Amino acid sequence: MIKLTNKVTLRHLQAFATLAGTNSFSKAAEELSVTQPALSASIKQLENQLGTKLFDRTTHQIGLTAQGALVLEYATHLLNTASNTFNDIRHVIGTGRHRIRIGAIPSAVTLTAAVIARYNEAHDEHVEILLSDMPNDALLSSLHTGKLDFCVGIKPPDSLSLDTVTLFEDELVLIVSRKHPLSESKEVHWRQMAGEEIVMFAQGSVWEFASAALLQHGLAASRRYQVVHSESLYGVVRAGIAIGIMPSLYTSYLRDDSLHVAPLRFPTLKRKIVLMRRNEVSRSEWTDHCFQELRNDLKQANHWF
Repeated sequence: MIKLTNKVTLRHLQAFATLAGTNSFSKAAEELSVTQPALSASIKQLENQLGTKLFDRTTHQIGLTAQGALVLEYATHLLNTASNTFNDIRHVIGTGRHRIRIGAIPSAVTLTAAVIARYNEAHDEHVEILLSDMPNDALLSSLHTGKLDFCVGIKPPDSLSLDTVTLFEDELVLIVSRKHPLSESKEVHWRQMAGEEIVMFAQGSVWEFASAALLQHGLAASRRYQVVHSESLYGVVRAGIAIGIMPSLYTSYLRDDSLHVAPLRFPTLKRKIVLMRRNEVSRSEWTDHCFQELRNDLKQANHWF
């Protein structure tokens, strides 16, 4: 058993995280295949070792204390890291290849995959890269909880716990059908979209990013057409029933003569795309090597478009 202090083990943290997730001693005990007294003893031992109360208990309910909520983030990260480590040990013994988990926001997946392909060509016999796409909030959560080694996404306001490398800036652009009058414009001002049905992603960082600019110019996103995927947005725009707003990253590899892409101006809205990982000293040699190599390639990626 891995010791965290003289007496605290991963088993204690697993009991704590499971109870925090179920808010029920009976459910947590069943999930862990232990008795309720044994679970209670584990929680009490952990609280004694940490010197703080982790749960507020009443006759009918249980919930995390403020200190418990803080501890949960670290416990979850350690448990995920430990689980990944044990799985990766088995994997490297069986295959000789080290696993590296990378995440990316959907708009950056094509670009990230292209860079990973270049890395694979040189190091495939030593490394197996797992790539996942998810919204930026989910990326940050997965990074903090240890499910990802690093990710490509949007830099959060509070990034003190992260090692971030700015890769490039990604601006919002307009997508219109070639039959639309605005398709003749090399750039479009926000005010030129007045009276148009404007479609953009109905959730995620892009919605928040663009909504303020729409409001500033008396514009609003379409209520008639709701999309969450890029191809859905393209389909609505191709049909000529709306014009679209999306980050330029989505359009970098777009090859469609029926669509016209134009930068949006006054204002020009840009978001910083960064490579992120947790500020930690201990990392595997291959994980650090991959981070450095992808950082260099991704910083040059805007020249590939």
